[in-house]
Amino acid sequence: MAIIKSGETPFQAYARLISVLGDQLISDKWVGVIELVKNSYDADAEKVIVRFLNFDNPSASAKPTIEIEDDGHGMNIDTILDVWMKPATPNKLNKKKAGDKRFTEKGRVMQGDKGVGRFAIYKLGDYVEVYSKTKSTGEVKLTLDFHDYADDEFKESEHQDKYLHEILNKWEVNDKPEKIINAKEQGTLIRISDIRSDWKFEDLIKLDKAFFRMKPPKLPGLSIPEDFQYEVIWDHRKPPKTYKRFDEISDLAPYYFEGMLDSHGNLDAIYTHNKSTVNIQFNLFEDELDIISSGIRSLKAYRDQFLKYDKKEIVEIRKPEIGGFMFFFYAYDLRDPALTKDEIEFLKETSVYLYRDNIRVYPYGEIGDDWLKLSKSRGELKAGDYFTYNDLLGFVFITQDENPKLRDAADREGLMNINGAKDDFIALVQTVLKVMKTKVDIDRKKEELKNQKAIKSLSKSYEESYNTLQKKLLEYDDAELIDRSKKFFNATNNLIQKVREDLKITQELAGTGMAVEKATHDTMSLLKRLKVNTEDFVNRFDKGKIQSKELRDFLVELQENLEFLYQELQVLQPLFRVARKVTKDVSVRNVTERVIKYFRKELEGKIKVNLDSNKDIVVKTNTGLILQVILNLMDNSIYWLEQLSDKDKQISIVFNEDDNTVIFADTGPGIPEDIEDLIFTEFYTKKSEGRGLGLYIVKELLDRIDAEISLITNPNLRILKGANFIIKFKKEEK
Repeated sequence: MAIIKSGETPFQAYARLISVLGDQLISDKWVGVIELVKNSYDADAEKVIVRFLNFDNPSASAKPTIEIEDDGHGMNIDTILDVWMKPATPNKLNKKKAGDKRFTEKGRVMQGDKGVGRFAIYKLGDYVEVYSKTKSTGEVKLTLDFHDYADDEFKESEHQDKYLHEILNKWEVNDKPEKIINAKEQGTLIRISDIRSDWKFEDLIKLDKAFFRMKPPKLPGLSIPEDFQYEVIWDHRKPPKTYKRFDEISDLAPYYFEGMLDSHGNLDAIYTHNKSTVNIQFNLFEDELDIISSGIRSLKAYRDQFLKYDKKEIVEIRKPEIGGFMFFFYAYDLRDPALTKDEIEFLKETSVYLYRDNIRVYPYGEIGDDWLKLSKSRGELKAGDYFTYNDLLGFVFITQDENPKLRDAADREGLMNINGAKDDFIALVQTVLKVMKTKVDIDRKKEELKNQKAIKSLSKSYEESYNTLQKKLLEYDDAELIDRSKKFFNATNNLIQKVREDLKITQELAGTGMAVEKATHDTMSLLKRLKVNTEDFVNRFDKGKIQSKELRDFLVELQENLEFLYQELQVLQPLFRVARKVTKDVSVRNVTERVIKYFRKELEGKIKVNLDSNKDIVVKTNTGLILQVILNLMDNSIYWLEQLSDKDKQISIVFNEDDNTVIFADTGPGIPEDIEDLIFTEFYTKKSEGRGLGLYIVKELLDRIDAEISLITNPNLRILKGANFIIKFKKEEK
């Protein structure tokens, strides 16, 4: 095939490209105004005034107009023609590349770098007048009539489409300023008319709030220059400042977390609950015990973004593609009666805000913007692992210097995802929040435990008063009163006994459910494998390709698999309620051996189990109760041992016949000191898919037979380095 014609040609852009850029790059009218105000910030303005004129009583001679005026360094005619009038100019980007030139004269880091932010004016209106003046040059006036550029109405008109270079925009330089009249003798005024969007006075409240939040609030240890003021005016009226300041609400937070995460994953933070402060320092990728204790491996974003698994084993840890950041997080309980209605409403309107070089990245922090994917994760995963935006207020700070890949998206809707840097960043912020959430959950559970103790104390007080009243009534010589009282007492006792019996059944069912869940999973996996192997065997048999040795091997495998299924069901049988009614002498050792066999798939070749030889403890109860206790302890140990990369994984079970005790210990990460009081409470768990019932049910079951379980906290009494539990059974009288 021969080339019959060739050449070179440039793009020829139609003028309507400006309208396309304005509509596509600027998401809404709010962002349009904010972008122009950010340009004023880059121009070192100390004050910006945004005026909405003639909106209440518009007329042909007084059209609704938006004015944005600043006292920045302004532009001369060369800047207007060579920079401002050249879309996508690399002017700011080149300054950023040149090191210190990315800073303005006031030391501000320039926000824009794409050269398209000026098209925000098209989002606001079709007729634009730009007045600008530097301190040493005359005032420049530039007029833009976007009616000439495009007609995007879906109806016929006399508009003729032109190429961009065919439309000439008028400019002039005045020797005396017409509009830029201020003490600094410099600045820019943009007048926009033929307004494209509806504006109401109430809109200014939202706009005023957006400007207020454009700069970060006063935060502990953070110095922010107060050199940028703004003012919003509606026909000589100003919107009421009804909103609260951040510092008014931050002091009310019972939970506070501030710190830094560097580019290597080193977390250096302080967690405060009321007046109690804890320093937290560890590497999010290297310090395994802290990683497990903080629960961050249960976080899907952390696992998906940074970990590579082979089955359940971590085979690779990837470091993030971003630099460090600073954070301040405040967590609340909206049920707290101390919070007023206005304070609760304020919290519902706020969120987690992102600031780059002390200027906010929009729309992060706006109501409904789930930039951290907390709402999505709560809906799709385990809600309890994540804060809601309603009870969380936060500020995250990044810099262009440390995070050059975290740049504004072209449409001004958050960050670009350059080489996955945004995904890494969001995953790391979620991870930091998970560290905080783990601490908050512990403190909330401790407060709940205090309330439960108060309720138990109240229950005991009720029983004592109940018994006293019953005795007192018997002293009265009133047969009818005594008879009615007895009926009342009997009804009350029956109700209490029913509640206790219902609770007992629920606890038994919960334990049975855990065992059934595991057995079902293992059985289905085995049956699926058997089905595939059997189908393959039948096909080969039909084709006459089966040798006698293969037939024997298949039958042996089938026998082993059936034995496995039998053992699974053997473990389940004593857990059912009908079996629990049989009380007999139960060998704790025999039950333990049965549980070890039950978990053989998880244990063999992975975890060594040390079982005391020739020792045993016999307890008068039902087999299901002891089985449920050992099942829960074994399941816990296996779960936490699987979280460790350490190859030397052990479980030891020691029987002491003299003291009638059993020690159940492992080489896992152990129980952190701050949750030792919580591990036997219901619904508290640090497992990613846990329900928080295992150890609680173990304790309740043992209470029924006057046995007790506790955590060994004395290092001298532990037999392994991880979690060590001791069960003390009541000695039977001979």
